[in-house]
Amino acid sequence: MEAISGDAFVEVVTTVFVLSTMFSMGLKLSVTQLFGALRDRRLLTKSLVVNLVAVPVVAYLLLRTVPISPVYATGFLLLAVSPGAPFGPKFAEISDSDIAFASGLMAILCLLSAVTIPVTLVVLAPGDVVVDPVAIGRMVLRIQLVPLLAGLAVSHLRAPLGNRLYPPIQRLSDVSFVGLILLLVVVYGDSMVSLVGSGILGLSAVAVGVFLVLGYAFGGPIRERREVLATTTTARNAAIALFIATAGFSSPDVLTVVLAFSFVSVVGAGALAGVWRNRPHDWNQ
Repeated sequence: MEAISGDAFVEVVTTVFVLSTMFSMGLKLSVTQLFGALRDRRLLTKSLVVNLVAVPVVAYLLLRTVPISPVYATGFLLLAVSPGAPFGPKFAEISDSDIAFASGLMAILCLLSAVTIPVTLVVLAPGDVVVDPVAIGRMVLRIQLVPLLAGLAVSHLRAPLGNRLYPPIQRLSDVSFVGLILLLVVVYGDSMVSLVGSGILGLSAVAVGVFLVLGYAFGGPIRERREVLATTTTARNAAIALFIATAGFSSPDVLTVVLAFSFVSVVGAGALAGVWRNRPHDWNQ
């Protein structure tokens, strides 16, 4: 019997993590939250512009300032073009901000990403990196969009069933995430160490700072929504980026950079959400 390779094991665990994460997101999401994010069209438009256009362009421009290998640049761009992080509502909860807006925006970004991720990668990826937009679009559709919509359908049509399913599915997501991190350290530990001195970690820190400022600046007059857009814009969707990196690119360095960049972005957004937690509210601005 042929042994399963480390790369294949990583792909299996990543698939379980993404599927369970997206399905649990759908189970937790309500149609009211989804349509609530659509009501303020001006804020929604700015949110889409900053997440789908401004962040990828900033990432591309930052890569032009530092000599980074094409493989590292691909991993950096892959996370930057992946919006709709499942961490968004959690950061809104931590900062005591607008959780409903965070949940609705997260869902809308996930829905649009089936088109925006492959298109943006084709436009911005280094010239010597081959990107198959159709294959990547199918990946996003199959691994992110379908389970998200399935969870939303169950939540809307069979709310009691959705309430029962959510805790075990969310636990599976949490456990598979921890397992994936440990597995990545074991399989790609040497590659992660090689990032030190490459410039990618410093570039990630600069990108996180710029993303935070962009999100906050585009977030409108209500501070609780500015905070949501800042943290949602910063914490990119590592779940789908990790899956594309493992299934769509042969080099493990792409996945390594996605992991490192996502760690910096989540820590930055989470720390700021904690700082904002005790500030006074201004819901009626």
